[in-house]
Formats: sequence, C-alpha cells, structure tokens
Amino acid sequence: MKRFLLLVTVLLFAININSFADRRYFGRSYTSYTLPKGAFELEIWNTGRIGKDAGFYYRWQPRAEFEYGVTDRFTASLYFNFNEVRSKDNSYPSKGFSLSTTSLEFRYRLTNPNEIFIDPALYFEFAYGGDKIVYEPKLLLSKRFDNFIAVANVVSEIERYVADNKTESKFELTSGLLYEVTPSFGLGVEFRNHRNFENIYEKSKNEATFVGPTINFQTESFYLTFNFLHQIAGSPSTGQNLDLKEHEKYEVRTILGVEL
Repeated sequence: MKRFLLLVTVLLFAININSFADRRYFGRSYTSYTLPKGAFELEIWNTGRIGKDAGFYYRWQPRAEFEYGVTDRFTASLYFNFNEVRSKDNSYPSKGFSLSTTSLEFRYRLTNPNEIFIDPALYFEFAYGGDKIVYEPKLLLSKRFDNFIAVANVVSEIERYVADNKTESKFELTSGLLYEVTPSFGLGVEFRNHRNFENIYEKSKNEATFVGPTINFQTESFYLTFNFLHQIAGSPSTGQNLDLKEHEKYEVRTILGVEL
C-alpha cells in the first residue's frame, strides 16, 4: 500500500498538469463521451467496500488508469488493479496489498453528442491476473439536457479461472443523474444493482442493490468524483433484507483525473 501511494504522489507531481479532456461525472457509470484524438489522461481510483454480516471487514481496491484518445470516437486504456482486505472476528480472510489484475479497456462512441435522442457507446475490458481471465463488455448510454446529465450502463462480466477450470459470471446495471450547480461543481445520485451467477448465467447466486450520492468537482488542473453507496436490498438475506455475505453494506469510491 505504501509503495502504491508513493507511486501516485510521484506521478502527480512529476507530470505537467493541464485542463482535463474527459470529465468523469459519476463514480459508478461511464458516460458515452470519449477523449479527443491524441489526448492522454491519468486517473487514480480508490474503492472501499465496508461491512459484512459479522466482525470488521474492509476491502480496498486502488486502480491506476492511463487513457489515450486514439481517435475522437475511440479511447484505449491500460489499468493496474490492486487489492487489499482487512478482516477480523469473522470467516472472511485478510489479504495483503498486491497487484490483482492488469486490464486493457476500449471505448467506442457510436454517434456524436446529441445526434440522436440518446448518446450510446460500446465498452470492452479484458483483464488478466495469475490464472484469472476477465471479459467485461458494457453498453454505455448518456444524455445531457440543460444542466442535467443522465447515464445508464448495462454490464456483463465473465471470470474464468484456468487452473480450476471454473467460470463465474456477473450482471450489473448502474444509472445516475447529476445536476451541475456551477460549471465546476455537480451533485447527483447513483444506483447500482449487482448479481452473481454460476457458470455463464446458468443460476443466480446472489444480488444486491445500492443507492447513494455523488459529488463532482473540477478545476483547470484536475477533476475529482466522490461516490458513496448504501446497500438497500439484497438476497439471499443475511438480515435486514441485505446480502452481507457476498456483498458489502457500504461502498465508497473516489476518482481523480488529470491530463498528461
């Protein structure tokens, strides 16, 4: 963890920071907008997952992303994904800080903004870590009207464990609505429903629904998005109509973006 924080600090002070090109309004959903051709951007993600059905549980997932505008409509990214778990007085094992996977991401904007009723884009992410391979396609939908920005993502994720010859799948629906109070400050709300399946969508194992606020702030030097989600329903229930075995009670995410 200390090595990761040191790397982030060095990157942020070493780069020539300018105004950013691709603002992340939401913590959970992508908009359909892409970087301009030739633009290069760094994003630092931090995701915390807090609270299980017993004891103390905290999972921390930092992520460093290098994003490049191949064309005005096509953006490619390289991710380094990290993971750490701190757990006590329950059956969930702690895990030391480590690099979990490395990812390649591609986003393609299908239309120009406001060309049709809604702005669509396609997303695909490929991740590899140890014996784990992850395929993650998404459909990105967004729309801007006056000072409001609405977004929805439909996500499919397939995880393959080569050594165990095991496959798991996930389905996720996220959405959000944000109001730009000023050109540099926005307030919004986000929704997330996440489901786990056996094999490739053969049988539903569990699901959880989350809702919470999002804050977006930008200056000429950087942008920062903060999102907090609270689980409001889950099954199978471990109490209070929540699934606190395969999901957490709270999720927190920050995304810091700067243009290189």
